[in-house]
Amino acid sequence: MPLRKIDEQDLELMLSWRNHPVVRASMFSQGIIPLDQHKAWFRRESEKADSAWFLFFDMNQKPTGVVYFTDMNRIANHAFWGFYAAPEAPPGTGTKMGIEALDYIFNVEGYHKLNAEVLESNTRSHAFHRKLGFRIEGIFHDHYFGSDGYESVTRFALLASEWSRFREELVRR
Repeated sequence: MPLRKIDEQDLELMLSWRNHPVVRASMFSQGIIPLDQHKAWFRRESEKADSAWFLFFDMNQKPTGVVYFTDMNRIANHAFWGFYAAPEAPPGTGTKMGIEALDYIFNVEGYHKLNAEVLESNTRSHAFHRKLGFRIEGIFHDHYFGSDGYESVTRFALLASEWSRFREELVRR
């Protein structure tokens, strides 16, 4: 399976990607994260019933990205997701990782809806979400305050009933 739950042995690799300037620039928390803080965060996150963190592996079994689900609400059957590819990951990694993650959340976990919040400046993520079939559900104007001041945040969503159609199109390409 291309997705495997993250464990303690993965933390240094995961952090090296997360602290890379290209990855950090797209995150809501853009500072460099020290290893001890990262390990403490992971211990807290591991205890939560409403989140799941995975490493994504390419067809050569090389780890090439992280995908995660948070705010997993089993009553309403919706969750949020996020992801990042390793800085050196080959082109197309994000799409493969996205397909695996969406198959997992909709087909394995049985969720009805998946949400994402994306910074206005992250144009690549905006295009990626639209490519996967996500629709814009709203814009939170001047919602995030980062190093460059305020910027808006776009809320995207995808329903399980819509995913199969978009998945077919992606695989066909």
